[in-house]
Parts: sequence; C-alpha cells; structure tokens
Amino acid sequence: MRSLTLLPVLLLASVPAQADWTPLSAKALSSLCHATGDATKHAQCLGYIGGIYDLQFTPKVPPGVCPPANLDPELLAEVVTAYLDSHEDGPAAEAIGQTVVRFFPCGAGGTKKP
Repeated sequence: MRSLTLLPVLLLASVPAQADWTPLSAKALSSLCHATGDATKHAQCLGYIGGIYDLQFTPKVPPGVCPPANLDPELLAEVVTAYLDSHEDGPAAEAIGQTVVRFFPCGAGGTKKP
C-alpha cells in the first residue's frame, strides 16, 4: 500500500519541466491550415481552432457575437484561415478570437441576425 501512495510523486518527479514553451503563432496555425494534402496537419488545425473557440466562446457567447447556427469545425477553420491570410502576426488564440468577433457580429442593436 505504501508504494501506491508514492506513485503520483514519482510520476511528477520524472516529468521534465519545460520553461521554453511558447504559444502557437498565427503564422504556424496558418501553415497547418493550408496543408491541404496532409490529413494530420488538417486535423491539428481543426483541433486547435475548435479548442480555442470552445474556451473563448462556449458555453456563453459574449454580447455582440452571433455565430451562425450552421457553424461547424470545417466552416470555422475556413473563416479563421481566411483571416490568417492577412493577419499572420501574433498568437494564434488571439487571431481566432478576433476572427469570430469580426466575422460573426450580431445585427443592428446587438440582436441576432435572422
């Protein structure tokens, strides 16, 4: 029983610290999203964009943002990629947030478009 209580400590001790991690850049995300012939890179593009979208916009979408009802990972990645084509500087997560805010505004008066 004693050896089981030490297991988590041993596992944490064996994981090297990585202080040099940097967030994914918009340029690197653009490269993943434009790799149309590589299914792995396409999946990385969709997964990253979907994850950041979920973190920033679900379960509650901020006021003034009205994503369409038919928004799916492929459509979102297409819109983000179009935005990245002219905004390849900075962190990818910020670019995804800016894409959603700029491309999916609500109608006049902050109401959802019909």
